[in-house]
Amino acid sequence: MDKKLWLRAVMMGIVLVIIVYSIIRALNELNTDGPLRDLVGQTIEITGTIKGDPDISGDSSSARLGDLYYQNEKISGSIFLYGKFEPEPERGDHVTVSGKLSKGFGTFVGAIYRPKIVSLMKPEPRSLSLEVRKLFARNVHDTMGGREAKLGLAYLLGMRNELDDETLDMLSLIGLTHIVVASGTHLGIIVGFVRKRFGKVSRFAGLLFSVLLVIIFGEIVGWTASITRAGIVSVMSVFGRYYGRRLGAGRVILIAMAITLAMNPMYIVDIGWLLSFASFAGIMILEPMLVEFFYGRKNPRNKPNEHPGVIAELVLASISATLMCMPILLYYFGSISIISVVANILILPTIPLAMGLTVLVGLVGFLPTFYLFDWVRFLVTKITTLLLDYHLFVVEFFAKQTNMIIYIGKNNVFVFLLYIPILLPFIIGAIGRMKKRHEAKLRVYENPEKYLPFTTST
Repeated sequence: MDKKLWLRAVMMGIVLVIIVYSIIRALNELNTDGPLRDLVGQTIEITGTIKGDPDISGDSSSARLGDLYYQNEKISGSIFLYGKFEPEPERGDHVTVSGKLSKGFGTFVGAIYRPKIVSLMKPEPRSLSLEVRKLFARNVHDTMGGREAKLGLAYLLGMRNELDDETLDMLSLIGLTHIVVASGTHLGIIVGFVRKRFGKVSRFAGLLFSVLLVIIFGEIVGWTASITRAGIVSVMSVFGRYYGRRLGAGRVILIAMAITLAMNPMYIVDIGWLLSFASFAGIMILEPMLVEFFYGRKNPRNKPNEHPGVIAELVLASISATLMCMPILLYYFGSISIISVVANILILPTIPLAMGLTVLVGLVGFLPTFYLFDWVRFLVTKITTLLLDYHLFVVEFFAKQTNMIIYIGKNNVFVFLLYIPILLPFIIGAIGRMKKRHEAKLRVYENPEKYLPFTTST
């Protein structure tokens, strides 16, 4: 066997072993009640660290408590907290809570409703990234304000806790929740912009600043499952471009899955992780098929009009990601709008512009009060407000089309059968390409003198 093929086979073997091991480990943890099982129904006092940003919903909030310690004994897993927190904790805070322990669900080993925060300690030194995010968010609110500021910050920094319950319900109803969760789409937009700008200086500058941006973005929004996946893929992509190597879509997906699951096997049941990989697979696998169907196979001889334009490519990417995410959304939420694809097409292509304008709003807010600066601030804010108002109008309009919503109930495993018609064209195409390659090799084998050059010496 060729050395390169042997190395690839070994690498893929290791990747598959990690994925299978992680799945088995996750299933084992889900089927085990854990050391807290005898304490369900009792009032306990437990210490841990707030993981991710708490979600504020009206007068109540929810948070994930990890790195658990109960009576000085370390407990694996995390606890779901829900209630009115006083004081309000932030990501990374070390807290001790007291409350009645309820049975866990999903990836949570337990839940405490209406918990009492006994003690709260801020990490030292204070997180610089969190302080920068709070300063920037406050600037956006002061400059633009309203629902538009909240939506812009949700796009840019994944601050979905800024949104009101009504907006979140409408986004969930029409299958657009993913646009207000910091994910690979958001990180990909930012990294792509930075790589192109600094890549003009040098390839190394493009690589360096792209990797730095991934780290900074992850620190600011938090290393959630989707951001971890996106960060790994982005770093693999920029290194591949730097060394002039093109990584296959399937290989990238498998390697990223193996790395993230090795870090945390419970990602396998995390909806953020599942949606992140589903949308990524849609863009990497389904989109090229749609491009080939509408524009023909890409090759250097194609005419310019045989390539999709920027808007067309964004539309095809939106359709691909939506189709791959649809079964997962149906399983977890039990309903989806059959016109969610249309809503995605109307909003997703303008997300990069909305993110860029939100950045500008935050930056112009730092400008001093001066006649010229006031005009710049007014124009940037007005344009951003108009675009975000358009997004809110689309969301509200489609959420009202209740006759277009399919209700099937949550946790219906049969919805995953939808992947058969979704992936069938890809499978047929892959089989067809393998068959053509086999036939080509067979022709060469049967008639080597016709297809292979020979040299003779006298």
